[in-house]
Amino acid sequence: MNDLSWVPALRTDALTFLFTNVTLLGYQVFLFLFLSFGFYFWRTKAFYQAGLLLFLTAGINLFLKDFYQDPRPDTIYALDNKTGNSFGWPSGHAQMAIVLWGWLALQVEKNWLKVGLWTIGVLICMSRIYLGVHDVGDVLGGITLGAVTLYIWVKLDVANRLITALESFGLPTLVMALLVVQVIYMGLHFGGTLDFVGSWMWGLMMGWFIGHELDARRGVELQAHLIVRLGICSLGAALVFGALIISSRVLGLADDTITGDILAPYGSGVAFGLVMSLAIPWLIRLVPFGRA
Repeated sequence: MNDLSWVPALRTDALTFLFTNVTLLGYQVFLFLFLSFGFYFWRTKAFYQAGLLLFLTAGINLFLKDFYQDPRPDTIYALDNKTGNSFGWPSGHAQMAIVLWGWLALQVEKNWLKVGLWTIGVLICMSRIYLGVHDVGDVLGGITLGAVTLYIWVKLDVANRLITALESFGLPTLVMALLVVQVIYMGLHFGGTLDFVGSWMWGLMMGWFIGHELDARRGVELQAHLIVRLGICSLGAALVFGALIISSRVLGLADDTITGDILAPYGSGVAFGLVMSLAIPWLIRLVPFGRA
């Protein structure tokens, strides 16, 4: 489970090229750009829920990584230098791949598309072992946690339960309830090395949720030629990228205080989530071709 000495013998130039590029699909920049583009282009519930699921599972992953602090495989096997100082178990790439591509696969009807989406998820999981940055145990842990998260989300119909709760209690009450849950969860492990990233991710989930619910025209699709829609949504994704750069700079200011590790990153995450789910859709609708 922890030995990667057998991996180098499997490597070829073609496979290395494949997995080096496939693994990029599990990194933060691609996930945000893909999520935002799909959300702006189709404006479907699928991508909104995909966002909630991603932010939720990412927060859980960061917490578990920092709690167990499981070391990654020896760097002599590593072909990916973008992992930083993060820990191994569970694999975030694997966990989020199962959640994102699995969720999207459940939303389509054509079998070939389902197979294609699941294949992307599986390849991302495999890439982490092939590139030597996760062992088999890390990846299996990520797959299991991702599958459990996805299963619970679907089985308990969490999205519709949130809608019902909104109708019953209103947005302010539900936001306060979610905030209490987040505070308790983050408080269980304050002082870890990834507090600021986890806080930012929880804030992002809150901002994404609030922004979407405040958008009176959520779910409205763009009415224009395909090429025009692609251009508008590409611009929206570019704005998300710019906002991500600004927001991520807050993480560089983290220190060992509640303000530096929790409050500032959390507020930055909320702001970024609001930009993605509320501000940019509003800007898109100001464009003549972006109106429904």
